Amino acid sequence: MVPGCVEVSVFRQALKKVPEGLGYALLLFVATRAALMLIGLISHDAFGGRDLSEFPRWFDMWNVWDSNWYIDIAKNGYSTATNSVNMANYAFFPLYPMAMRLAAALIGDYFAAGLAISNVCLIIACVYLYKLVRLDDDERTARRAIKYLFLFPTAFIFSGVFTESTFLALSLACFYYARRGRWHYSGVLGFLTALTRPYGVIIALPMAYEYLRSKDFKLGDVRPDALLLSLPLIGLSLFCLYNYCLTGDPLAFMHIQSAWGGRLSNPAVELLGRLASHSGDVRFEALFTLASLALLAACFKKIDISYLAYGLLLILIPLSTPNSTWSMARYILVVFPVFIILAKIGENRDLDQAMTIVLAMFQGLLMALWTIWSYYII
Repeated sequence: MVPGCVEVSVFRQALKKVPEGLGYALLLFVATRAALMLIGLISHDAFGGRDLSEFPRWFDMWNVWDSNWYIDIAKNGYSTATNSVNMANYAFFPLYPMAMRLAAALIGDYFAAGLAISNVCLIIACVYLYKLVRLDDDERTARRAIKYLFLFPTAFIFSGVFTESTFLALSLACFYYARRGRWHYSGVLGFLTALTRPYGVIIALPMAYEYLRSKDFKLGDVRPDALLLSLPLIGLSLFCLYNYCLTGDPLAFMHIQSAWGGRLSNPAVELLGRLASHSGDVRFEALFTLASLALLAACFKKIDISYLAYGLLLILIPLSTPNSTWSMARYILVVFPVFIILAKIGENRDLDQAMTIVLAMFQGLLMALWTIWSYYII
């Protein structure tokens, strides 16, 4: 075989090892992040805010709201110390800031480490979203799901120093391996998911459903590998144990939420009350939540039952434990069944084009508001 043919053969073999959907995800990643950076800079120039006039400081637009909590945990660890309004950093779950600490040892900067982790996890999330959709649908639907992930109105948050992209990547991978019956992988990923956000532990429920479905719901066929389904609960239990060692209260991360105005509430009453609010940002969050719930309810036949249940739980639990800032538009960002539903609606070419334009414009507006610390998106 001539050398040129050998090189072509090696190149083709290398391409086969590239995860499906990765190239498309990278293309959309570069295009959308460049556009969002431009929007952020224009917003700062027009409406004021921090000085972003020099190149390295451009990236500061991704450091807003809770980002400083994660940087503090990564840099200094957890502490019982509270700020002037009795907030404490043990309200935030450990996986993301601990990963930041490890990455910062290599990169040399905690903020840069957070950005790197968030954006790498965003690409990983896209790959697993593609793989998950391909279990049931064609390549075009899977690519549209990636597109709508990037176009979702609050998708810019995936690139900030927040847990959203990490949580999404872990939960999608957990679902994918559960659907494939690879319970060791799914269990470990569920464990990590539970250590990422307060509601991460609920992934144990769809994991259990997928396990039972793989056994045709015959309890007699349950094997010892079912114990792997408990790993998300173990993850949460470990953080509870750490809270106990730190504060003397295993549920301190829950109780400290009162400093943010957190409380138990009827989700329907909470939503209706927010819709009637005189505050524009509160009404916006309520309308965003209502629209997401309506989309899941109206299109429930388009997605797997375990996806639907998981998506509803990710919305209804925060609705039941609201705080003063609420942040529902950000919480809903990790409800991946919404991306799949939009991808299936987009089978209609006219609807696909219309949704692409509207969602892109909507995200641009929210990005402009987010970078100047607007209360419309926290």
